[in-house]
Amino acid sequence: MRLPALLAALGLTALASQAQAALSPELLARLQQGGLFLYFRHFDTEGADDARPVIGDCSTQRNLSERGRAQAQATGAALRALKVPVGRALSGRYCRNSESARLLLGRVTTTAQLDNPYFRDPTAANRALTMRNLRAVLAQPPLAGTNTVIVTHEQLLRLTTGWMLAEGEAAVLRAGQDGTFQVLGRVTPAQFQAVGRQTGQKR
Repeated sequence: MRLPALLAALGLTALASQAQAALSPELLARLQQGGLFLYFRHFDTEGADDARPVIGDCSTQRNLSERGRAQAQATGAALRALKVPVGRALSGRYCRNSESARLLLGRVTTTAQLDNPYFRDPTAANRALTMRNLRAVLAQPPLAGTNTVIVTHEQLLRLTTGWMLAEGEAAVLRAGQDGTFQVLGRVTPAQFQAVGRQTGQKR
C-alpha cells in the first residue's frame, strides 16, 4: 500500500512534507496558548544498545552524549523563556528518553505506551501495537492551558506519518480525542534556542 493510502486508512491527517522546520511567530503563539503536543525525539546520543537492552539498566542502552544533555537543558530554558506552558511530561522508558525529559523539564512520567516494541521485533502485530499506543497517548487532551510534552523514539511518529525526526527535533501536533492528529510544524533545538535568545534580548 502506498503511503498516502496508508495514512488515509489510518485516519491520519499529518503529511510530513507539509511540516517545515521553523518556529514561526504563528506556531509559537499557538504553543503559548496551550492545547498541543510537543513530540521530541530524544537528544543527541552516543554508543549503541546491547543486543538485548534491559529497561531500567542504562548500561545496556545507547545513552545521551554530553552534547545531548546540554541540548536538552538549553532547549528547556528556551521553552521557559518563550513562556510555552507544559502540563504533562511523558517519555518512553529507555534511559535516553527519560533523561532527555528530565533535563528538558525537570520532571517526567515514563510509560510503556511510548516504548517501541517494533524496533526489536518488527512484526505486523508490533507495528500495529506501537501505532495504537501512540494514538492512545494523543487521545488524552492536554491539561487546560498547557501543552503535553512527549519524549521518545522517532519511529513511533515515523510509523504513522512516514517522517523521521532528527535527534532533539520536535514535532508540534494537534490531536483529536480519536487519536488522529495534524503535524503543525517541526522545530530543532537550535531554533528553539535562537528564538528564546531573541525573546530574552527584547525584554
